[in-house]
Amino acid sequence: MRSLPAVVLVLLAVPILGQTAPQVTIAPPPAVAPVETKADPAADALAKRTIEVQGGAAWAKARFLSFTFVVERNGQAVASFPQQWDRVSGDYRVSGADPKGVPFTVVLNTKTKTGRAWQKGAEVKDLPALKELLALGYRRYNNDTYWLLMPLMMLDAGVHRSSQGERTDAAGHKWDVVRLSFDPSLEITYIVWAWINRESGLVDEWDMRAPTALVTDQPVEVFFHDFKRVAGVSMAMRREVKGKNQTVRFDDLQILPETPKGAFDVK
Repeated sequence: MRSLPAVVLVLLAVPILGQTAPQVTIAPPPAVAPVETKADPAADALAKRTIEVQGGAAWAKARFLSFTFVVERNGQAVASFPQQWDRVSGDYRVSGADPKGVPFTVVLNTKTKTGRAWQKGAEVKDLPALKELLALGYRRYNNDTYWLLMPLMMLDAGVHRSSQGERTDAAGHKWDVVRLSFDPSLEITYIVWAWINRESGLVDEWDMRAPTALVTDQPVEVFFHDFKRVAGVSMAMRREVKGKNQTVRFDDLQILPETPKGAFDVK
C-alpha cells in the first residue's frame, strides 16, 4: 500500500485542502534503477511469519492510523508529533514544532505530495515557505511511519531480504537475523538487520548502518519494548536506541478499518 520511507531522521537533531489555498508539489527524487538481488526463500519465509504473527489479516484490514511520535532523551520528552494517516487515500496530517521551535501543522497527500500548511495557527500561502513546510511534513511521514511499521513492511516491493543465520545469547535465547536492503527509489539510506525472535516470531531488535559507514563502524542498535495489540495488530510501543539515551514512543495509537470523518480537517 505504500513504499518504505527515508529513514532515521530521529537520530538527527530534533529540537487539507481548500479552493483558495495554494497547492505545491514536492519534487520527486530522480528515477533510479532497482537493485538486482537474488531471492532468498529462507529470508522470505521469516518475513512472512513475522508479518503474520504481528498483524496478519488484521493488518490487511487496517486503513487509518493515528498516533503521536514522541522522542525522549535522558528520560525527558524533547519532541512530539501527533499524526493521522489514511493508508488507502494517502491523506496525512502531522503537527508539532519545526527545527526552530515554531508550531506547525501540515496536511498533505503522500501520493501526490500536494497539500497545505499552517504556522502558529495561520495558513502559509507564501509558496517557498509552503514548499519547505510540506517537505518537512513529508519527511516526518517517511521517518515516523517507518519507525512504527517497519516489521510489517519487510515484503514490500523494493525491499530485498537475505538470511544472516542464527544469533544466540548467553541465556540460550535464539533469533533469526534477516538483512534488509532497499531500492534507491525508496529513499532509505540505511541497511537494516531485523532480529526475529524464534519463539514469538516478533522483531525484538533492529540494527542500522549507513552504506557509507566504515566496515569497522558498529551499527546502531534499536531494541523493541512494550508490545501491545491494537485492533489485532501487535506493535512495540517503545523503541530504545542503545547508547544514545534516546527512546521513541508511540502514544495514543489507534488503528481503524475506516477513516473518521473530518480526520484531516484543520479548524
